[in-house]
Amino acid sequence: MISKFSVKKPYTVLVGVLLVIVLGVVSLMRMTADLLPSMDLQYALIITTDMGASPEKVEMEVTAPIEAAMATTTGIKNVGSMSYNSYSVVTCEYDDSVNMDSVVIEIQQSLDQISGYWGDNVGTPMIMKINPDMLPVMTASVDVEGMSALEITEYVDTELIPAFESLEGVASASASGMLEETVMVTLDPIKIQAINDLVQAEVKGEFKKPQAEINDAISEIEKGKDAMGEGSDALSDAFNEIMDGKEQLLEAETELKKQYTSLVEGRDQLEQLVNVVVPILELRDQSIQELEEAKKSENSKKEAAEKAEKELGAQAVNWIPFQQQEEKLNNEIEELQKQLEEATANEETDKIAELQKNLDDKKKELEILTATEEYQKAKAEYEGAQAKYTAAKADYETAKAFVENGPTVQKALDDQILAYAKDFKELGLDIKTADDIPKIAPALENALKQMNDGVGQMEEALAMIEEQKNALQSGIDTLNTEAAKAAIEMGSAAAEMAVASSSLEQAKTALEDAKEQALESADMEGILTIETLSGLIVAQNFDMPAGYAYNDDTQYLVRVGESVKSVDELKDLVLMDMGMDSVGMIRLGDVADIEILDNSDETYAVVNGNPSVSLSFEKQTGYSTGEVTDRLLDKFESMEEQNPDLTISVLMDQGVYIDLIVDSVVQNMLIGAILAILVLIVFLKDYRPTIVVAISIPFSVIFAIVLMYFTDISLNMISLSGLMIGVGMLVDNSIVVIENIYRLRNEGLSIRKACVEGANQVAGAIMASTLTTVCVYIPIIFTEGMTRQLFVDLALTIAFTLFASLAVALTVVPAMSSYTLKKPKEIKTSGYDKMREWYGRSLEGCLNHKWLVLIVSVALLLGSAALSLSKGLTFMDMEMETNQMTVTVAPKEGELLTFEELTGFSDEVIERISEIEGIGTIGASAGGSSTSSLLGGTSDSVTMYVLLEEGADVTTSQVSEEILKRTEDLDCEISSSAASMDMTAMFGSGLSVHIKGSDLDILQQLAAETAKIVEETEGTVDVKDGLDEATPQWTITVDKEKAAEYGMTVAQVFQLVMNDMASSTSTTTISTDIKDYAVYLQTEEQSDLQLDDIKTLTFTHVDKEGEEKEIPLTDICTMKETSTLSTIYRDSQQRYLTVSCGIDEEHNVTLVSNEVQEKIAELDIPEGYEIEMAGEDETINEAMSQMLLMMLLAIIFIYLVMVAQFQSLLLPFIIMFTIPLAFTGGFMGLLIFNKEVSVIAMLGFIMLAGVIVNNGIVLIEYITQARQEGKLKREAIVEAGIIRLRPILMTALTTILAMVPASLGFGEGAEMMQPMSITMVGGLVYGTVLTLIVIPCVYDLFTREKNMVEEEL
Repeated sequence: MISKFSVKKPYTVLVGVLLVIVLGVVSLMRMTADLLPSMDLQYALIITTDMGASPEKVEMEVTAPIEAAMATTTGIKNVGSMSYNSYSVVTCEYDDSVNMDSVVIEIQQSLDQISGYWGDNVGTPMIMKINPDMLPVMTASVDVEGMSALEITEYVDTELIPAFESLEGVASASASGMLEETVMVTLDPIKIQAINDLVQAEVKGEFKKPQAEINDAISEIEKGKDAMGEGSDALSDAFNEIMDGKEQLLEAETELKKQYTSLVEGRDQLEQLVNVVVPILELRDQSIQELEEAKKSENSKKEAAEKAEKELGAQAVNWIPFQQQEEKLNNEIEELQKQLEEATANEETDKIAELQKNLDDKKKELEILTATEEYQKAKAEYEGAQAKYTAAKADYETAKAFVENGPTVQKALDDQILAYAKDFKELGLDIKTADDIPKIAPALENALKQMNDGVGQMEEALAMIEEQKNALQSGIDTLNTEAAKAAIEMGSAAAEMAVASSSLEQAKTALEDAKEQALESADMEGILTIETLSGLIVAQNFDMPAGYAYNDDTQYLVRVGESVKSVDELKDLVLMDMGMDSVGMIRLGDVADIEILDNSDETYAVVNGNPSVSLSFEKQTGYSTGEVTDRLLDKFESMEEQNPDLTISVLMDQGVYIDLIVDSVVQNMLIGAILAILVLIVFLKDYRPTIVVAISIPFSVIFAIVLMYFTDISLNMISLSGLMIGVGMLVDNSIVVIENIYRLRNEGLSIRKACVEGANQVAGAIMASTLTTVCVYIPIIFTEGMTRQLFVDLALTIAFTLFASLAVALTVVPAMSSYTLKKPKEIKTSGYDKMREWYGRSLEGCLNHKWLVLIVSVALLLGSAALSLSKGLTFMDMEMETNQMTVTVAPKEGELLTFEELTGFSDEVIERISEIEGIGTIGASAGGSSTSSLLGGTSDSVTMYVLLEEGADVTTSQVSEEILKRTEDLDCEISSSAASMDMTAMFGSGLSVHIKGSDLDILQQLAAETAKIVEETEGTVDVKDGLDEATPQWTITVDKEKAAEYGMTVAQVFQLVMNDMASSTSTTTISTDIKDYAVYLQTEEQSDLQLDDIKTLTFTHVDKEGEEKEIPLTDICTMKETSTLSTIYRDSQQRYLTVSCGIDEEHNVTLVSNEVQEKIAELDIPEGYEIEMAGEDETINEAMSQMLLMMLLAIIFIYLVMVAQFQSLLLPFIIMFTIPLAFTGGFMGLLIFNKEVSVIAMLGFIMLAGVIVNNGIVLIEYITQARQEGKLKREAIVEAGIIRLRPILMTALTTILAMVPASLGFGEGAEMMQPMSITMVGGLVYGTVLTLIVIPCVYDLFTREKNMVEEEL
């Protein structure tokens, strides 16, 4: 129907063609050009800083918790990590089905949960999705004539980078080789001591005057003491005489007071006895009385309790039935609830409803019962009676207990009283039993009265003696009044002088203490410490908004402070004011040396021997690499025009590769199309059908481009290779249609009828053949990972091309043929007829020896496959030779070079190779601030980008050989690559062996053994055992017992050592108009700290005698040199070391890997440890398994399509024999071109399976038709071979010749797709020839001679 419509309405077809051409042009202009297809890698990086932490500490504090948290995120496949010094990198791999944007959110939530447990030293984790766009699309070096390296750095940072990053499509511009300036503040002990001397002198001067005044006062007091001494002796003699008379007077008084004291003591003892015994007697009387009352009330309370008990029993009769009914309902409800839970758990729907209804009924019944008036009344009366009974019983029990315990209490009181029987006996009372107790109280009262009377009489006698003493004393006082006055005055004066002397001594001591304390407090060496200055600098360099304030309707931002803007301002920064005239304000410049330092000893960047800065440019996702690089090149040119001194040299440009690939593919497409057209001319010998088919080629390609644009497929080496391959296959449908139309036209049909019938007759066949070819790409949806993302563009592009060719063959070809083939033309094919006759005779001979044909075919298949696979497997050749190349300068294996030595070798290499003919630009860089350092970049090697001059007669391979030759005598490792952009980094390179386990010592031992095995294996180069990443470590081990003797702990030792070392974190930042400076603070000792300084560290210890001593740190510690890994690798939360190596050009990585695995299997690996292969070998094996799955599914799909077409299980099985025939040719092609079996070659084998069966379909279909017309089997086989020879050869040759340029490697960048083209060309050549021989033999072998005409009828 569609062909008929096309012939009847050709202008409609013309409109459609023009519309497709317009859409194609617009689509082509808007399509992005990239090196590879857009790939969404299912990886996420989590980068977390832990400043100052060793790799082991980073692993423990940061890496392990993050790994544990990530292991529970959705779709996680694997978690790996790298713990470096001060930061951690965790790599998470996810399933292809997981949305990475959602994963990033989940990762952030998981990190938020664990970040609260981290200390302040751990930074905020940074999450990065790995994207191929992270790789730089261009690298360039910047050189400005007349500028120093520092000036170039500032120019790049302030002028160039902002300009480049503002370009559309440029994501970032990262610089390496830039000089970074920092401000180093070093405390100067000489300056501090000078200020300290001034302060100390000022403090001492303040104490001179009060000290002199105290010394004068002490001198005057000493003179007064001497004068008082003489008068004191005379006064002492006079007083001695007076005191003798007074002593005689007091003797009589003393005797009388003794008697009085004895009497008072006796009275006091008696009063104490009364105070103790009388309360006990009163308590005893009260207890006797209460006991009598209790005995009287006991019976009445007993009767009340018995009465309450009877009343409770009566009420229980009414309540118990209700209670029993309520308990029964509650038990039933509980049982129903258990049954309902079991039914719910077992999902017994019918039983659940029944149990729920019964449960509700029981609950309702219980509710009704408890709500009745009888229930409420019975319950209330029962509870009231119960409460009354409980109270009455408690009263009775209390009374009963009191009666029972009363005698015991009374006896205890009697015993207490009888305990004083001895005291009573002294009073004349004989108290032996309780019956005698009532006599105690009256006897005590009488004895106390007598004692008080005696005391009164004694006091009267003492009063009379006192009067006599007073009279005597009055006489003595009068006689000695004057002497007493003198003595008193002298004593008073002496006391005052003693007090004054003591106060002055105390004042003098206090003044000395105050002076010492003031001097200590004013010690600037103790005040101006690193910590104090750091805090003062931060506090003074302060600029912060405090909030908003209003004035009327105007809102003002209130800002406090002003930050330091320059180094001079930093020097003039006020630290403190001591309040001393001789000192004044202390500023930072008064106590420290301030200088600007740069990292010139850590960074290196030159271009052609001149200082430069390297810039790496990354593009934004979604932008074309070619467009971005073109914009950058235009910007370079405009900037160089604006600044004639500026030179920007492109060192690496992905756009160059893309241009090379596009040009190469387009060139190969044109060559292939021309060759295909030549095939048509040779076979058809008529330019008219050739023109029709030739026009279908570009139109089908344009149609495919439109479909590519609307399915977001970019122009890359994969999709363009698909177009190139499609060019050879897309003419097949048009050839079949035009040939059939041409045949019918020669048979006499009208041109319009011939066009319609010719297209309709073969429509089913070409649709089926197109479907079998396309269905080989359907299995790609079952693959995963990089294999799927790489080749889905190829599959879709070829499918689009074939579907476009099918549409063109059924519409455009009939429409054009209705005009171009109006006059038939007889074709002379004498040469072709001879070839047909020869083929017919050969075919009959092969049919007579079909077993021999089959055996030879199988032998060739097995032999070619074995020979090809014996060369090993590879992924793909991603190295493309251009005018750009790289050279790496690194230390020799096992050696270390200082940065200065490394850059010295680099300068020497540049000088030597700059003389090589053809080299135009040499750019070299190492160290610096490139963002690559965040992902583990190091500065232990120098990377050079070498650009050849335009039009140079030498290739990069030749230059590479010359570079190695000229630098072979240097004492360093020089490596050269003919491609400046080696994409093998994306797919792994060389051989890697992972040794997994927990203990680093065992891992290192296994790594050494594995490295030895790898090194002894032939073909390995540059073997690394993973131990060369170890860094020197000075380990200080504290003897805790010895440390405790000095009052020291491990933490205090750590603090002691840390205080002696410089900090790696900046104190503050100076922000100028041009750039920012990080400010670092250190002491003079820290500025030049050596290991010997740590060895001689001491600490202060105060011994038992109070003496301070300096104790060497080595007395409590042992120090030794060790090593530790600079990076700790983990996979699946398990540590591992990597033994890696390169593979020389004479060996294959998979073969070497197999040999290494066999040797490793013989190692004695401890339990809990494992050794597994990784690197390029792992990538190849994974990709090959995916390709084998694709091939298996493709063969199944092809077979099923043919079963549906032929309605037979046997005939498709016979046709499937064409596939191994094609594979034999593919293996032979790889052997001829000395190529290994690669993933790209495997893709060629899969495509062969879909293409080669078309020849078998054509042949078997005609055999079936001939037999159905009544011919014998052998006759039908020979006739089918002869008749179908031309279309088979035509379709095969057009496809083969279209891919010949690519298989021969014509054009730049053709290396990657060459194995696929070789496989297809070899397979089609061999498979087509053998199809015409072997398939007839197989058909003859598997089918019987029978009458298919009768069977058909």
